[in-house]
Amino acid sequence: MRSLLDMVKINLKVPRGEAGFWSIILKLDPAGPWTIRQVGDRTNSSLKIVDNYVRRLLLAEFVTVVATEARKGPGNFAQARYFRLTEKCPLVAPRIKQDGTVLPETGNEQVWRAIRMLKSFSALELHQHCASDVAPGSAGNYARALAAAGVVVGTWPNYRLVRDLGPQAPKLLSARMVFDPNATAVLGDVVAREVGQ
Repeated sequence: MRSLLDMVKINLKVPRGEAGFWSIILKLDPAGPWTIRQVGDRTNSSLKIVDNYVRRLLLAEFVTVVATEARKGPGNFAQARYFRLTEKCPLVAPRIKQDGTVLPETGNEQVWRAIRMLKSFSALELHQHCASDVAPGSAGNYARALAAAGVVVGTWPNYRLVRDLGPQAPKLLSARMVFDPNATAVLGDVVAREVGQ
């Protein structure tokens, strides 16, 4: 006879990082005020990291405190603060410094916006449609990476957008992994980091 409970290994993706926290906040806010703990309960990051991001959102005026009450139960926070999003509520997670200053778009985000507007372009045109801090070589490298992924078609220097993936710029990642040639398999977890930022 089988037991009622079977142990099953599953891979579950839990939102992490600022983009993950922001997506959780966007889902919580329509239901009313939310707390840092509610955001933290939906991710596997520590409450200190979530608190740091929400504090920066507060400094940049993306959220506001609508209520405060004495803390019930264990925790490092003396009081529970309830937050709501303000009128300036972007769909993409805002990038904010510790002092609450909103960071400008990255070079790749500017290039992606230009690609979506131009549809057909050269590497030089991409550079001209971006802010002055985007180097022509960087714009060309990003276009070549998108061409290798099938997002744009063409060869240097002329390209055409064939897959508009939406407003968020595709990220170029570099992965570190351990490969076992005997088993032809990757061992352990693959750790990917964004390159060029």
